[in-house]
Amino acid sequence: MDDRDTTEYRKARRELLADNPVCVWCKRRPATEADHIRPVDEGGTWRDGLVPSCKPCNASRGATQVNRKRANQQQARNAHLNAALNENSQNFLNFENLITPTPSLVLSDGNVQDRHDSVCIQPLTVGVGCDGPRLVTPRVPSESFVGGVARWTESALGRTLFPWQLIALDGALAHEDGQFVHSTALISSGRQNGKTTMLSGLIGWALQELPAIWGRPVRIMSTAHELNLATEVWRELEDTFRLWEETGFAKVVWAYGRNEVRILDGPGKGSIYKVVAATGKKHGGTWDIILGDELWALSEETIFGALRPSQIAVQSPLMFLTSTAGDESSKAFLKLREQALGIIDADTPGDLFMAEWSLPSGVDPLDERYWGYANPALGRTISLKGLRSAAAAPDRGQFLRAHCNLWVAAASSWMPPGRWAAATTEQLDGDGGWLAVDSAIDDSKYVGIWCRINSAGEVVATVKFATESNAGMWQAIEAALDADPKLSLAITPGLNIHTPERYKRRTIEWGYGEMVKYTGLIRQLILEGKVRHDGGNMLGEHVNRAVLVKAQGGVVISSQRSPGPIECARCLVIGSALVSRPGQTRKAAIAFG
Repeated sequence: MDDRDTTEYRKARRELLADNPVCVWCKRRPATEADHIRPVDEGGTWRDGLVPSCKPCNASRGATQVNRKRANQQQARNAHLNAALNENSQNFLNFENLITPTPSLVLSDGNVQDRHDSVCIQPLTVGVGCDGPRLVTPRVPSESFVGGVARWTESALGRTLFPWQLIALDGALAHEDGQFVHSTALISSGRQNGKTTMLSGLIGWALQELPAIWGRPVRIMSTAHELNLATEVWRELEDTFRLWEETGFAKVVWAYGRNEVRILDGPGKGSIYKVVAATGKKHGGTWDIILGDELWALSEETIFGALRPSQIAVQSPLMFLTSTAGDESSKAFLKLREQALGIIDADTPGDLFMAEWSLPSGVDPLDERYWGYANPALGRTISLKGLRSAAAAPDRGQFLRAHCNLWVAAASSWMPPGRWAAATTEQLDGDGGWLAVDSAIDDSKYVGIWCRINSAGEVVATVKFATESNAGMWQAIEAALDADPKLSLAITPGLNIHTPERYKRRTIEWGYGEMVKYTGLIRQLILEGKVRHDGGNMLGEHVNRAVLVKAQGGVVISSQRSPGPIECARCLVIGSALVSRPGQTRKAAIAFG
C-alpha cells in the first residue's frame, strides 16, 4: 500500500522540496511535486525513494506508465482469453458461479477479462465460435441476476443458455442491492446466434421473479423497427403465456399488434409486458425494462426521443438493446457504440454496458478462421456450411453486416487487413508533439489525438480525450497544453475561433485541404511501420472503418462514405503529418515541400 496520506510522507515531501530544487527529469523547470522513483503501478511506494519533479514531467511519466500498463494488459489478456474460456467453459453451467464475474474470464495473472480488442487477435479453430466478446466495457465488482434468468429459461423454456449468452446477461444484469448498475446494455453479434432466446428468458424471469425481488410490479416493453420482428420474442413465449392464462396467473391479449400480458396473481400482480413496433411517435407509458431488437434500424428519435424519456421516472431502469452491425444511417447505434468504445479505452465502468461479438478490425472477412468471433453459436446452432453459403451470396455487404457483424463499408477500409493491428507498440514515451482536434459532423463528439516522436524515432498516436461537449473539449485541451509546454494544437477552423489567446502562438488550423494533401503520405507511413499506436479501441475502430476516396489533387478518407465516425482517423492524419515535419525532435519521418 502506498501510504501517502501520512505524517511521514508529508515530512519527506516537505524536506525534498524545501530548497526549491530543479526538476530531476527536464532539469530546467522548478520542482513542485515529489515523484516516485519506482512507479506506484509497479508496486512502488514513496519509501522506495522520491525525486523532485515539475508538474508537466510528473504528469507525462504518469500517462506513459498508464499507457504501457494498458498495452501489456491487453496483450496478456488476448493471449489467454481463448485458453481460459475453453478450460473453464463447463463452469458456465453452474448458475451460482455467474453471480460474480465468471470463472472462465479469470486469467492466470488474477485479472478479470473485461475488455477485448483486435490488437493481438489470433485465428480460431474453423467451425468453432468464441464464447468471449471481442469488445466489452469494464464493470465494477457486483452481483448479477444472470443466474435467475438462466434457471428460468431452463425450467420454463427447456433451453440451456449458451456461454456467450450468459456472459452478455452477466454484465447487462449486474446489480447492487437489487438495482441495475447499468441503465443501458448493448449486446451485438451476428444473426441467428440466439439473441431471441436470451430476450425471452429475460422477459419471463422479469415477469415472474423480479417483482418479488423489487417488492413491486414490473413493467416491460419489447420493440423493433418492424412489428413482425418485435413479436418474435412473444412467439418464443407463447406456450408459457397460454399456461399462465389457463391457470389464472395472467390475462393475455393475443391480437396481433396489441399483444400484452398482465399478471393477476402472486408478488408480480399488476406487472405487464407489451409488444410495440418502434416508430417516430411517442410510445407513452413508464417502463422499467425496455428491450429493443435490431438497434441498427431504430432511429435516434425512437431511442432518445421516445424510449429513453419513458424511463426517467423509474427507480431502476434498463434499456436492453440487441443488434447486428449497421451502416452509416444507424445513428443511434453509432452514438451508443462510440460511447462504449470511450468507456473501454478509459477502462472505467460507466452507465452503459456493451458486449460485442464481431470480426476483428482489419482481418480478411472471408477468412473462415475468424468467423467464430462474430458467431459465438458456431458449432452449436450455426453451421460452417450455412455461413459459407451466405458468404457466396451476391450481396457481400449483407454477409459482412449480418454474419460478420461488420459495419457495411468496412471492406473498403483505407488500411489493408491487419495492418493497423500490427502497428501496436509498447514504446509510448515522448513529449511535445501535436494534439490534433476534430468534432463529429453533428457536434455530438469531440476528440483529440496526441502524436509525438518516441525514442525509436517513430510517430506514436494516442487518444488524448473523447468528450460529448464543447466545454469538455476545451477543458481537456487546456489541461494537455498546460501540462506540456512543448505540445502544440492543431484544430479545425470552426473550433479554433474559441481558442484562448494564450494558446494562439501554439495553434494552427487544418481542414479538408490538409486532409487531401497528407492522407496518402500518412497511409504510406503506416504501411511502412513508421506510425504506431497504443492499441486503443476507439482509434482502431475509426482507422479501420475509414474509406478512401479520390479527390482533386489526391485522395482523402471520407466521413460521408465511411460507415460511422472517423474523427480519430482524421486527427491521426493531421497529427502524424505535423509531428513528422523537419525541425521536430528526434528523427523526421517525412518531409514537406
